Amino acid sequence: MKKNKFLWLITGVFTMSLMSGCGSSGKIVVTIGMWPESQQLKDIAMFNIWKERFETDHPEYEIVGEPYTYSVETVHAKAQANKLPTVFQTWFTEPSMLVSNHYIKDVTADLKELGWYEKMDPEMRANLTFDDKVYGVPRDGYGLGLFLNLGLLRDYGILSDNNDDGKVDIYDEEGKPLYPTTFEDIYNVSSTIAELSEGQTQGMLILTSNKNGGWQFSNIAWNFGAELEKEVDGKWVGTLNDPKAVEALEWIQKMKAEDLLPPNTTISYSDWYTKITSQVAMAFVGSDVISLAVTNGGMNKDDIAFVPMPAGPYGDRYSLFGGTPYVFSSSSSDEATKGAIMFLEYMGRSPETSSASLKAMREGNNVAYEKGNPIIPTIKPWINDDYLEAASALEDEFVNVDMTYFHEFFDTVKTLRHSEVPYYAQEMYTLLDTAIQAIFVDPYTTSASAQLTTANSTFNKQYMSKLS
Repeated sequence: MKKNKFLWLITGVFTMSLMSGCGSSGKIVVTIGMWPESQQLKDIAMFNIWKERFETDHPEYEIVGEPYTYSVETVHAKAQANKLPTVFQTWFTEPSMLVSNHYIKDVTADLKELGWYEKMDPEMRANLTFDDKVYGVPRDGYGLGLFLNLGLLRDYGILSDNNDDGKVDIYDEEGKPLYPTTFEDIYNVSSTIAELSEGQTQGMLILTSNKNGGWQFSNIAWNFGAELEKEVDGKWVGTLNDPKAVEALEWIQKMKAEDLLPPNTTISYSDWYTKITSQVAMAFVGSDVISLAVTNGGMNKDDIAFVPMPAGPYGDRYSLFGGTPYVFSSSSSDEATKGAIMFLEYMGRSPETSSASLKAMREGNNVAYEKGNPIIPTIKPWINDDYLEAASALEDEFVNVDMTYFHEFFDTVKTLRHSEVPYYAQEMYTLLDTAIQAIFVDPYTTSASAQLTTANSTFNKQYMSKLS
């Protein structure tokens, strides 16, 4: 009994030290949830360099790698067991839920003390702000756009090399786009590809599952002129069955009924980069995942173009804007949280242009370059001039794609961007998935209006009604 009691005391002291942020060494332990997985050897080596630099400059801290991929399914259990890393990545749709459940911390004071608060992109900061308190640090942003497989579009005569320079042209001599710029264009291009390939290749990929279908559909609906949530008499309600949202779903239905979309019923975001290589010519994806077509799908980076989302039938044109924030576990000590925020500088993920930050930014680009990733501009989370100048200079040095195929997206995304719906976005996406899947199962007799009306009724009863 005495031995068991002694072991219990040791375990208790160890547990208390971890919860307070101190390890057995007496240092403040900071667990980094963005640490690379074990097979990512180049990335691990890079993170270890950053760890060494940080611990040299801040010897009171100990950095511990703890890879964690955010999941709605796992975050509750990990948070309730106090097992979330000090800092981890999520999506801009998630902080509202994480804050309401008290899973993450207010870091406003730390950001202001470091001078980062005013340097943060205002729209990204707004996505992380609740009751005037900021609950995270943005890593980067993304905008939804139209991914083009130039090889397939060339093979089916949609695009060609008009000036014999060995490159597919996506603009005419006057600079006007030759690629699809409307949903009607996408339908017509898809029809041509289906006919010429005898149904072996589809023009377009539409997602349907894992909330990815609803996420993508929200942008399609906005571009058809729809609102999916709005304030009525001082109360927010869902309007998923907006007539223009119905029209957007009917466009998908028409594409499916005419076999212009892949035959699968369930298609998620993890499918796009394999299908885009040879099965489909176009897909709506975020600007932050373009490289997956090369690294995971095996495409040649010179066969890729990324252009703005198409305009809807009434001229509406938006790019769903989101991103990845770093958030901080509420079970971590204030000292560990501050250490995690400071470590972002050593990852090159802060507004600082210190030696450590610039080295990390360069090393990140070097590793991506060595792995053969396409390196393109990013949507930056900071607005201070010295950071923007340094980040842009590095991009100019490392970009390894023909920017002819990308510049229009990056030139227009700030004016086209449209934030995700403010309430229950993930829940809305799940319900929209169900509506899209019903269309895919039976595109001939299913009522798009009925599907969205059912989804909207459930959305308002189960979720929006909770809003005060």
